[in-house]
Amino acid sequence: MAVHSSEEMLSEKGFKRRMGRRLLKITLWALAGLTACAVLMVLYLHQKDYADDFRKRKGALAETTLEGAGSRQGMKKYWLTLRNNEGFTVHCGMLVPVRKGKQYPAIILMGGKATGKYAVDYALDVDDCIIVAPDYPYEPKASYTVGEFLADVPAMRQALLDMVPSVMLLTDYLFRRSDVDTTKVVLLGYSFGAPLVPAIIAGDRRAAAAAMVYGGGDLTSLIRHNVRRYESNTIAELVAQLSSLLLRPLEPLRYADLISPTPLIMINGTHDEQIPRANAELFYNAAREPKKITWLESRHVNPRDVELPKRIIDTLKKELGRVGILKTYH
Repeated sequence: MAVHSSEEMLSEKGFKRRMGRRLLKITLWALAGLTACAVLMVLYLHQKDYADDFRKRKGALAETTLEGAGSRQGMKKYWLTLRNNEGFTVHCGMLVPVRKGKQYPAIILMGGKATGKYAVDYALDVDDCIIVAPDYPYEPKASYTVGEFLADVPAMRQALLDMVPSVMLLTDYLFRRSDVDTTKVVLLGYSFGAPLVPAIIAGDRRAAAAAMVYGGGDLTSLIRHNVRRYESNTIAELVAQLSSLLLRPLEPLRYADLISPTPLIMINGTHDEQIPRANAELFYNAAREPKKITWLESRHVNPRDVELPKRIIDTLKKELGRVGILKTYH
């Protein structure tokens, strides 16, 4: 049996201590490097101007396909597909008045996360304008576990960012149509689509009016509020911080003061369980004139609530008449 001298044992212990200190230093330096990278990434996402990226992604309109999908209430329905010169594709639903020989206002409609291009089916009692609803490139699940949500964040982020160049490409298409009054194009987002309006307007000034229906500002608190309805405070905070960081290019408050001089129309619910009044007022107060907010006694907009969409549409008609887009205001 080998016998180790005290000097050898002390030497071995000293070696282990030195190695332990070295590993600790390496670990601390690695953590410092990761922290520095995280801080730099946060600063980059907060400061980066995405306008050029959005314009490059939009490209040039190269191909248009229209497929008839029936008619109702004096309107023809179509499925519209747009492709740019690099293959970027946008699918839309579209309603066009049957009556020919005149130019119509056009409304670009971004609806709830579950409606997409089918949002045109909820455009009730509207027959004096062209309505186009771009589809969302991401198909949301009915519900998520935290793991599923985090795994889908990159795809969700890219799909949401792609909505900006999608609407810009769609605007190119509308400006080529002979039946569109290009001085009366409206960008309208409700619910899930409302927060997208400011980023689009800030990068493309062609819309004559911007409308946000049941939307607000500060994605961090909005996401936290909605996740907290179903998950713990810790999970809600984690999801809110991560999502708001990745979706920084779309933060409505980032563009609130850039909407002007385009008129801003906001419609919100007094008892909205998804968009707190504080978030709606925060965005409205950050925006510049001309602007107007209308409060309806309601909860959050829901396609199953057939009465609320009628009240919203009546209010929209009134407000679009007030700013000279429609002729139905009295």
